Amino acid sequence: MRTLHQTMGSTTTNDPRSLPAIGLSTEELRMRLQHITEKVIKDTWAKNSYLTYYDETLCPDASYAIHAYRDRKELVKLENGEAHLVKIL
Repeated sequence: MRTLHQTMGSTTTNDPRSLPAIGLSTEELRMRLQHITEKVIKDTWAKNSYLTYYDETLCPDASYAIHAYRDRKELVKLENGEAHLVKIL
């Protein structure tokens, strides 16, 4: 008879799911999170909403961000908790 500990434990170290996220390389972490990322993007765009991120090549400083919609990207300036459109990219 197998106990819960024996059933839940894993001795396989080749499976990235058995390793803590902190121990993964950037590429391994990216692969682990890829399906979650794709779902978030799909759900966000289905709601006609946007994703916000910082891109050092497009944003002059940390007070700027990119809003990525399904059909366009916008450079916005963040001031007092509000985003103000600077340019459609």
